[in-house]
Amino acid sequence: MFTRLRPLLGLLFLISLTIALTGQPAQAQTTWHAEYFNNHTLSGSPVLDRFEDRIFHDWGQGSPDPVVSVDNFSARWNGTVYLNQSTVWRFVATTDDGMRVFINNSPIIDVWNDSQVHTVTTDVYLAAGNYPVRVEYYEAGGNAVAQFSWSPATSINAWRGEYFNNRSLTNQPVLVRDDASINFEWGTSSPAPGSVPSDDFSVRWTRTIQFNPGIYRFTATTDDGVRLWVNNQLIINNWVDQPVTTKTADIFLSGGVAVKMEYYDARDNATAKLSWTAVSPAPSPTTPAMPTAVNWDAAYYNNFSLNGSPVMTRIDPQIRFTWGSSSPQPNLVNADNFSVRWTKTLNFSPGTYTFKTTVEGGTRLWVNGQLLIDQWNPQYEVVESAANITLPGGAVPLVMEFRKDYGLAQAWLEWYGAGSQPVSSTTTTPALSGNTAVMTGARYLSLRSGPGTEFEALAYLSNGEVVTLLGRDPFSIWIQVRRADGTVGWVSGRYLTSNVPYSTLPVINAN
Repeated sequence: MFTRLRPLLGLLFLISLTIALTGQPAQAQTTWHAEYFNNHTLSGSPVLDRFEDRIFHDWGQGSPDPVVSVDNFSARWNGTVYLNQSTVWRFVATTDDGMRVFINNSPIIDVWNDSQVHTVTTDVYLAAGNYPVRVEYYEAGGNAVAQFSWSPATSINAWRGEYFNNRSLTNQPVLVRDDASINFEWGTSSPAPGSVPSDDFSVRWTRTIQFNPGIYRFTATTDDGVRLWVNNQLIINNWVDQPVTTKTADIFLSGGVAVKMEYYDARDNATAKLSWTAVSPAPSPTTPAMPTAVNWDAAYYNNFSLNGSPVMTRIDPQIRFTWGSSSPQPNLVNADNFSVRWTKTLNFSPGTYTFKTTVEGGTRLWVNGQLLIDQWNPQYEVVESAANITLPGGAVPLVMEFRKDYGLAQAWLEWYGAGSQPVSSTTTTPALSGNTAVMTGARYLSLRSGPGTEFEALAYLSNGEVVTLLGRDPFSIWIQVRRADGTVGWVSGRYLTSNVPYSTLPVINAN
C-alpha cells in the first residue's frame, strides 16, 4: 500500500515545498480550447477542434493542420488564465493578420484588420485570481503568425529585460525587469536565482535611445549567442554556441532609435555586454537648406504600389504631411491603401547633406539617382531615417515615394547642410510636478480624439514632451492629457512616465 502511495506523497511534498519557498502556489499552466474555421469570420462549424498548451504559432506560409486552409482561415482560443498577484499585467499579441483579445468578455486588444506581422501590448490592473480569456485570430494571406502572452508590467526607465527559461525566447518571460545597462558577467550563476536557470536561458533587451546624427560603432561581447537590431536593422547576427566573443558593426543614426539585443546561454559561463561609441559625427542640423516652398510634382494613387494612372496630381509646396487616419484628398484619394510619388529637381551648392524622412508607412528616397533611404516595408509607428550624401553642386533630381496600407499616415522630408554638434548617448527626463507625465515610450505618439485606436489622430506627442493628466478610462489603459498648446486628447498610458498613479485620476466618459 505504501509503495502505491509513494508517487502521490512525493507530488504532495513538491507542492508543499513550492508553496513554502514562494509563499504562493506555482502559476497554473493554461490549456486552450482551440477552434479553427475555413473562413475569415469564425462562422459555422469549426473544421478543427483541439486543445493546445500555448498560443505561440508561426505557421509561415503553411497551415495549422491539413484540414485548415493555408489562407483565409480564422481561429478562436478559450482558456482560463491564473494571475498569481494583484498588479498591472501586460498582455502581448503578435499577429499577422488580425487578432482580438477579451478578458471577462471585455476587449483589451483589437487589431482586427489585414496586416504584416506586428506586436500590440496593453496594460491592465487585475487582482490575483482566475480569468476567462478569449483570443480570436484570422489569416488573410501570406505568412500566418498568432502569438499571445502576458506578464506583470514593470516600470522601465532603461533597458526592458525579458528573461526566458529556454534558449529560444519562446513562451512567456519568467522575469521582466529594468536593467540599467547590458553589462553582465554571470559566470556559472543565474541572472536571477530562483527565477531564471543558470544554463539554457535567453534574454531580450529593448530600448529607444536618442542619437545625434553620426556614425556609431556597436560592440557586443557574449558567451553564447547574440543578435542585435539597431533602427530595425539586424547589424550583428552571431546566434551560435561560443566562448566569449566580441562582434562590432557600424551604422549611421539620427534621432530616436529602437535598439534590441537578443541573447542566449547554453551552458557553463554566461556573458552579455553591449556598448557603443561615436566613430565620426556626421553633418548635422544647423540651418535647413530646404526652401520654404519647393513645389513638388505629386502623383497620388489608389493602390499600395504606385501602379496605373494616378487618381490625383497636384503641386505640394513641401513634403510635411500628418494625415493620421484621413485621406490626402477626401472623396478622391483613399484613406487607406494609397501611395504617392513626389519629384523635383533643385539646385544645391557643393557639399555634404543629411536627408531625413519621418514617416509612418513605407518610404523610399532617391537623391541624385542614388537610393539613399529604403524603408519600403510599412511601419506602424513613426520612424525617422537619415542618410548622408556628398553633392557636386548644380541640379539634383529628388524622388520620394510613400505608401500606406492601413492605420495612420505621416510623410515628412527635410535636409540640412554641413554643420557640427556634440555627440551624446545619454538622455534626460524632464522633472515632473503635479498631475503631469512625460512621453518616453516612443519617438512619436498619436494624440487621439477618444480612448482607442479607432479614434482619429489629432496630433502627435514627441519623445520627452511633458503633458498634463486630465483623466482616464475605466481600465486606466487610455489617459486623457492636455499639451502645452492647449490641445486635449487621449493617449495610451503605457507610453507615459507619470508623476502620479493613474488610479488617482477621474474616470472620464468619452461619449
